[in-house]
Amino acid sequence: MRIWSYVLAVALIAALGTALVLPGLTSAQQAGKDAAKEPAKEAAKEAPAFKYVGVLACRPCHQAEKNGKVYETWTETSHAKAFEKLGAANQKNEACLACHTTGYGKAMFVGKTAAELQGVQCEACHGPGSDYRALPVMKNLEQAKAKGLIAPTEKVCANCHTASIPKECWAGAKEAPRFSFAVAVKKIEHHVPKKTEPAK
Repeated sequence: MRIWSYVLAVALIAALGTALVLPGLTSAQQAGKDAAKEPAKEAAKEAPAFKYVGVLACRPCHQAEKNGKVYETWTETSHAKAFEKLGAANQKNEACLACHTTGYGKAMFVGKTAAELQGVQCEACHGPGSDYRALPVMKNLEQAKAKGLIAPTEKVCANCHTASIPKECWAGAKEAPRFSFAVAVKKIEHHVPKKTEPAK
């Protein structure tokens, strides 16, 4: 009787062990799978998911004389008309859309369609604004930078203004148009006026 009890107990333990292992992975396999997920989790933590919100989200605080007419200045630039300049033939050409729209093929849009992000909008130069657009954040430059605000530099512009741009962008010239950062910056220059403290 004792022998049968012993055999039954061993069989039960073996069955339970098999039941725990067979449906899923062995503990070593599971550990390997978990370890493989770690770099992806870390990368997700390191790369904040800043999103594009579109020029209309920027406009309320960046229009009118008191705000430096930043929005109005932009509407008169080639950047604002970049998508239209493509013409119907190239408005679906991925080689063109990367530079003639904002955020094409990059971070996700926040409730925006590609059509709402046509042209070289604010965020093409200043970074996706989902996290820095709030007024309290914008009033603190360091906080805004931490939340994705970029100060445009020649390197930022060189993402599109490069000698390797497609021939369709050459406007009939024999070579790619030369880009001078110093000259180009003057064409799109815009500033938010510094607030002056009232005299006491």
